[in-house]
Amino acid sequence: MELSDYEKSQLKPFRFSMKQTDSPLSICVAQLFAEKDLRYYFEKLQQKMGAPNMAVAASIFIKRYSFVAVIALYAMSVWNKRLFLPFDRIYLETDDTAEIWLPTFRIEPLQYTQSAQKRIQWSKETIEELFANHLSPLIGQIHPIAKIPSLVLWENIAIYLFWLYETVLMKDEVFSDIAVQLNEDLQTVIQTMNLARFWEKRKKVGRRVTCCLSYQTTMAHSYCKICPLKKDHF
Repeated sequence: MELSDYEKSQLKPFRFSMKQTDSPLSICVAQLFAEKDLRYYFEKLQQKMGAPNMAVAASIFIKRYSFVAVIALYAMSVWNKRLFLPFDRIYLETDDTAEIWLPTFRIEPLQYTQSAQKRIQWSKETIEELFANHLSPLIGQIHPIAKIPSLVLWENIAIYLFWLYETVLMKDEVFSDIAVQLNEDLQTVIQTMNLARFWEKRKKVGRRVTCCLSYQTTMAHSYCKICPLKKDHF
């Protein structure tokens, strides 16, 4: 089954789009699993961002791509729907007129399945599938080529997943009737990512553990607000 137009509209704040763009930086994600194409794409990203090397470009790429995971988890937690997200259906769309590279994600068709079993087990399997069959292979492709610690890439994703649950969903009264379910889903995400210790430290000190390197690009004017390198955080 495919998501309704109304449901798709609810995903727009998470950079979902149905608009196709004509840009050198618009690409089907499946193409990035060819090493030659990935290197070429990151070289173009470096130019767009004013990044000094491929590691910085890769870090920002994963920060942006984390919204695919946000879209998937929103659909799961709010609608109890498991999105079907093969790489050959996901397109990064780029607006070349924008100063900052903030791609949108076109997913065609955007289909889903629903649980036929107990929700706790179903949500656990949904989250594990997202990490094991989608995010891990992508990071595994990027990490050795960009020569960037995988922890940086995983944390780039984690910060937006925490944002989704802690800020977007749990603080909105619209979702108060599923508050317990949202917290259960967040805990499953933390356990699946094996980030329990990191999550506790982040909550305690209020910042990231690693730096995403965005301060090294010409499109950034300073460190991120929660950067561990930012002096006023100490």
